[in-house]
Amino acid sequence: MQWFHRSDIWLSLLLTVSILITSVFIIDSAYQTRQMYSGLQELRSERDRLMIEWGRLMLERAAVSADMRIDGMARHSLSLGAASADRMVLMERSR
Repeated sequence: MQWFHRSDIWLSLLLTVSILITSVFIIDSAYQTRQMYSGLQELRSERDRLMIEWGRLMLERAAVSADMRIDGMARHSLSLGAASADRMVLMERSR
């Protein structure tokens, strides 16, 4: 009696090849998952940096808006304007 019939050998070979192919796909999938997670962490860091920069820009915009509002009120409500060069007086600090 033979240990294996010819069909048993082919079945074993087919199962071995299937297991090897599946293993390669699992390894590739794990590698891609790690790469994507690394990319996700980089994107999160960039998002945090951009949110901080956006906050700073909003503060700067608020400061500029306040200055422009004060300038507009001074020009329109109080009829103030920039002084001409002949009306400016340079003063020295006394010691």
